[in-house]
Amino acid sequence: MRRDRHGNRRGVALMLALWLVVVLGAIAAGTAALVRGEVDTVGNLRARSAARYAAESGVVVARARLEAVLAAHDDPGGRARAFTTLESRFTDLTEAALGPARFGVAVADLNARLDLNYAEPATLRNFLAQFTSDDEATRVAAAIEDWRDEDDVPRPGGAEAAAYERAGSPYVPANAPLDRLETLRRVLGVSDSLADAVAPHITVDGDGRINLNTAPYMVLSALPGIGPSGARELLSRRARGELFSSAAVVGEITRRGAGGAGAAEGAGVIDMSRTSTVPSRILVVSRGWQQGHPLTHEIQAVFAIAGTRLTLRAWRERDL
Repeated sequence: MRRDRHGNRRGVALMLALWLVVVLGAIAAGTAALVRGEVDTVGNLRARSAARYAAESGVVVARARLEAVLAAHDDPGGRARAFTTLESRFTDLTEAALGPARFGVAVADLNARLDLNYAEPATLRNFLAQFTSDDEATRVAAAIEDWRDEDDVPRPGGAEAAAYERAGSPYVPANAPLDRLETLRRVLGVSDSLADAVAPHITVDGDGRINLNTAPYMVLSALPGIGPSGARELLSRRARGELFSSAAVVGEITRRGAGGAGAAEGAGVIDMSRTSTVPSRILVVSRGWQQGHPLTHEIQAVFAIAGTRLTLRAWRERDL
């Protein structure tokens, strides 16, 4: 009986020891998982910080390079020629090293795009009609105007808050300028396919002026006083290396080169206050990342050109 009692005690002790091992193992595994999670979190924070500062460095480098171009070309002709090859001046910054981080930079002349917040109704309709039917272009142009104006009175074919409610849209017009390109998708009647098609040719960060030396056909052909025929004439001359010094010169070229058809198609004369021959707004897109880490941070910086200096007008950030 004494041996049985001793055996029972040893069995209980052994079971307790085994349970203690199991508990300690579970605690150790939990602790290890927690440590790994904290290490991953710290690693992600470190990668995010490195990516952001790399992207910010890209903006700084791009700004310095742009201001050097402005200082070297202070005459309109030289500046116009320098900015027609703007993208080629940044090809070496598609991937630049910054310690263990990397950044890539791209720049764009925003005056080569149509600003949705400044475009006149006729220009909007002409532009949109190149991507959709005339009727839909008219409706969407009116809806964009209703979105950006200050009142709640719908234009013919347009849409104010009541129309959005009837359509079951979660959005209503802001009665203010579009604050970013993605806002266009909220405008009633704008499909994803239409938004994707026009995206490369539009902006909401411009100043309303179109650079006649850099704007593509889709933008030029929408302008009153130019039209499709005038746009083709301008692009043909630009392809031969010609630079335009003023809107007046462009007006004469389109009338003479298109036999007057450019002005007829454009429904009027060129509004010189809405055109330019050099850029006044520049977009810098900089992306930063830590080598070996999937997270990328993007900064979009919009600068206004004032003489030989750049003034920041907009700054947007996001993780990709």
